[in-house]
Amino acid sequence: MCTLGSLLDTSPSQAEIDHRARQALATWGIYLLITILLNGTIPFLLGYDQRDWTYSPLKDILVNLCVYSGLFLAVPLILTKGWATVRQPGFWIPLLVATLAMTLRTFYRPTAVLAVIAIGYLHWRFDLSELGIRSKGWRGDLIAIMLLCMLYSIPSLWRARTGVSSLTNALHSGLDRLFTNPASTVENLFYFGFLTERLSFKTGRWLTPVLIGLMYMLHEMTNPEYWYEGMRFFPVWVGVAMVAFVYLWRRSVVVIWLGDGLGRLLSRLF
Repeated sequence: MCTLGSLLDTSPSQAEIDHRARQALATWGIYLLITILLNGTIPFLLGYDQRDWTYSPLKDILVNLCVYSGLFLAVPLILTKGWATVRQPGFWIPLLVATLAMTLRTFYRPTAVLAVIAIGYLHWRFDLSELGIRSKGWRGDLIAIMLLCMLYSIPSLWRARTGVSSLTNALHSGLDRLFTNPASTVENLFYFGFLTERLSFKTGRWLTPVLIGLMYMLHEMTNPEYWYEGMRFFPVWVGVAMVAFVYLWRRSVVVIWLGDGLGRLLSRLF
C-alpha cells in the first residue's frame, strides 16, 4: 500500500486547492440532482407508486449504474487521474468491469466483488493514493480501525435484539458489507477519499468533517426508503462527521472500509 510521502512532498497551490474543491462540490451537487430525479421525478413521470418504485429492481439498477458506478467511482477516477490515463485500455477495461459488476448486483449480489478487485487492480497499476488508498503506518491504522469498529457498533446497542446471533451470520454480514455493498466500497471512496480529501485543503481539519456529515445526511434524506424505515438523520450527521475526523487523521479510505466491515461483523456477533 502506498504511503503519503510523494503526496506531501509537493503541496498543491491555492489555485489548485480551489479548483479541486469546486470539482468536489460540483460533483456532489450533480449527485444530489440525479438522486432527486431517481427518487422522485422519474417515478412521478412514469406513474409509479412511490413506495413500489423505491423497492423496485429498475430503480436499483439505475442507482447502481448512475450513482455508484458513475458518480461515486468513474467521475472521481477521471478527475483524479485525468482523461489521458483513464482512456488507456489497462484503465478503462477494469473500470468497465467494476461498472458492470455493481450494476448486475441487482440480479446476483456477489458480482459486486469484482468491483473491489478492479479497484485494487487499478491502484496496483496506476496508484490511487490520491483517493485515500494508502497507509500512514500500520499501528495508527490498526488503532483507527478499532475505533471505527466501536463507532459502527454503537447503533446496534440501541436496538432491541431478538434471537441468537452466530459467528456464521456475523461473518456473512461483515463480508457482505466489505465486498458486495457499494455503500462500503465506492461510497466511502467518494465521501472520504474524494470529497473529504479535496475539501479539507479548503475548509480545514475541523470544519470539513462537519460539512461532510451534513452532506451525507442530506444524501440520506433524499431517499424515501429511509423515511419509510423511520431513520433518525441527526445521528447520521454525527456519525459520518466522526468518521471524517478519523479519515483526516489517517488519510486512508482503506481504514474506513475495514472499520466499516469489521464493525458490522462485531455488531451482528455481540
